[in-house]
Amino acid sequence: MQEVLMPLIAREIRLRARALGRSTMVLFGAFTLFITAPLHATGSPPPLRPIPSAGPLPMMVDPALAEEIRSVIRSARLGPQRRALQKIDRRYLGVTHRGETRAAGLRALSTLDAPAALFAMPKVFARGQDDVRSAIIEHLVTSGDMGQAALAWTAIDHPDPRWRSEAAAAIRRPASSHVLAVLQAGFRGSDDGMIESSARLAGALDARLAIPHLIATQYAGERRLRKGDQAWIAIGTQRSYVQNLIPVTGDGSGGFRPVPGIINEGFVMRVTEAFAVIYRTEVHRVLVDMTAGTTPVDTSALGWSLGRWRDWYNAEYLPIAEKRAQEVAEADLARKFVDRERARPDPASNPTSTGDDEPG
Repeated sequence: MQEVLMPLIAREIRLRARALGRSTMVLFGAFTLFITAPLHATGSPPPLRPIPSAGPLPMMVDPALAEEIRSVIRSARLGPQRRALQKIDRRYLGVTHRGETRAAGLRALSTLDAPAALFAMPKVFARGQDDVRSAIIEHLVTSGDMGQAALAWTAIDHPDPRWRSEAAAAIRRPASSHVLAVLQAGFRGSDDGMIESSARLAGALDARLAIPHLIATQYAGERRLRKGDQAWIAIGTQRSYVQNLIPVTGDGSGGFRPVPGIINEGFVMRVTEAFAVIYRTEVHRVLVDMTAGTTPVDTSALGWSLGRWRDWYNAEYLPIAEKRAQEVAEADLARKFVDRERARPDPASNPTSTGDDEPG
C-alpha cells in the first residue's frame, strides 16, 4: 500500500517544498517517518485475533470499556436515574399533558446526560407518543459515544419494533467502539431474542469484528439435569377379556355379571434426560450474508459446523482482513498527512517572502 501511496503524495510534497523554498528531501523524510509510525497511535480498531479451539472468544473492544458498558446497563435497569425519568414522565409527558407542559418535559429530558439515564430513556418512555420518541432518539444522537451506545442497546433490547428500527437507523457508520461493546454484551447474553437482535444490528452495521461471535452463537445446546422422569411414551395395544363372573340371582332366575379386564401389550419408554439444540436461523443468515464474497470460499457451504467456520475464519478470512485493515490504516495516515500539509499557510501568498528564502 505504501508503494501506491508514496508516488501520489510525493507530488504534493514537492509542490509544497517548492512553495516553501525548502529541500524536498527533508519533507519527504518527514513524511516517511510519519507514514511508518505505529498504527496503534492513530486510534485504529483493535487487532484481529484467531478464534481459539477452546476458551473465550476474541474481545471486540477493550475489556475495560466492555465492563463499563455492562455496568451502565445494570444501572439503567435498577439505578436512581430510572426513577428520575419516571418522575418526569408522570409530571410532564403523560397522555393527558399538552402544550407547554410537554415541551417542558422534553426540555428536561434533553438536559440529562448521565450514561444510565441515556440507556434507560427508551424503556421508561416505551409507550410515549411520537414526539417523545423522536426527541429521545435525537437526544441520543447528539450525546456522543454513550448516546451511540444507548441507541445500540435500544436497537437490541427494546420490545417495540419502532424504537428498534429508528434507533438502529440513527447509529453512525462505521460503528464506534462503544457500539461494539454493546453488541458484545448482547451476544454474551443468555436470551435467544437478544442474541438474534444483536446479530441483526451487527449485520445492519456491517460490524465484521462480530464475526467470531456470530459463528459461536449460531446454535446453542443446553443440558437440563433433573431428577426423575421428564416424560414417558407408551406404545402398545389393549385387549379386553372377562376376568371374573359375579353371580346374580332373582325370583326363579339366575345369571352372571361379567367383570372385564384389560391386557396391555407393548412397551413404555422413559425419558430421564434430554439434550436440546437451538438453531438460531437469524444469526446464521446474518453470518452468511456478512461473509459472502470476503474470501474465495463460499461460506454458505460451511453450514452450521463450528469447526468448519472456525477453520475458515482463522485460515481464510483473518489474513485478508488483517491486510485490508493495514491498507486502510496506512491510507488514513497518508490522508491525515496531506490534510495537515494543505492546512499550513502558503508562504507564496505572503508578499514579504520569496522563493529564495531559507529557513532561519
